[in-house]
Amino acid sequence: MVVLLWVRVLLLVVLSWGALVTALSGNPPLRPLGEFRAALRAGEVSYVIAEGSGRVLRDLRWSSGTLFWSRAILPVPGTSGYSQTDLNADLSVVYGPPPVDRRIGTQNGRGFLPRWPFHVPVPYGSWPVGAAWVLALLGMLATERPRTGNRWAWFWLFTVGRGGAILFLVLESRPLWRPFDDLSPPSSRLGGGRGCLLSLVMGVISAVAAYAVGEAVEAVVLTATRL
Repeated sequence: MVVLLWVRVLLLVVLSWGALVTALSGNPPLRPLGEFRAALRAGEVSYVIAEGSGRVLRDLRWSSGTLFWSRAILPVPGTSGYSQTDLNADLSVVYGPPPVDRRIGTQNGRGFLPRWPFHVPVPYGSWPVGAAWVLALLGMLATERPRTGNRWAWFWLFTVGRGGAILFLVLESRPLWRPFDDLSPPSSRLGGGRGCLLSLVMGVISAVAAYAVGEAVEAVVLTATRL
C-alpha cells in the first residue's frame, strides 16, 4: 500500500508539472519579434510553438527555459506578416542546439482526448507526462469501486474534463491526505451523467485557469521590470 501511495504521488507530481508548463505556455507575456530573433541567435530558445494556416503565422510563442515563456508581437497580416518562410530563415541561424519547432494548424481541434499530456512544451517532456496520464487512466479502470464516482464518471473527467487524471490521483481510492484511513463511502457517488456534466464545467474551468496563470505571470514580469 505504501508503494502504491508513492506511485500516486510520483504520477501526481509529473502530471502537475506538465499542466503547469502547458498553462505557462498558453498565454505568456508579449515581447517584440526582434527579441525572439535575438534570443535565437544567442542560443537561448529551447522550444518554439508557431500557429497559423497557410503561409502567415498568427501566433508565435517561445521558451527561454522550462518556466519562462514569451509571445511575439507579430506584424499585422496583409502588411508584412511574419510567415512560415520567415520563421524557417530565423531558425536556420540558431547558435547551438536547435530548439524544438512545433507547428500547429489553426484548423486543428482538441478532439475527444485531452491534448496537453501528450504535447507538453518541453523537449522530451511529453513522454513522461503522457505515460503518467495513461498509467493514471489504467489505474482508474483497474480500481474495483472508486469512492467518489463510478468509472463512467471518471472517464468523462479524464477526457472532456482535461484535469480528471490529477483529480483522480488526489481523491481515489482514498484522499491523498488520508491514505491509510478506513473511510465510509460518500452518501452520493458521481454517476456517468453527472460526471459528464461536471467534466464540461471542469473543461471551462481548466481553460480559464490556464489563462489566469498567464495573466498572473505577465503581471509579475511587468512589475519586476519596473523595479
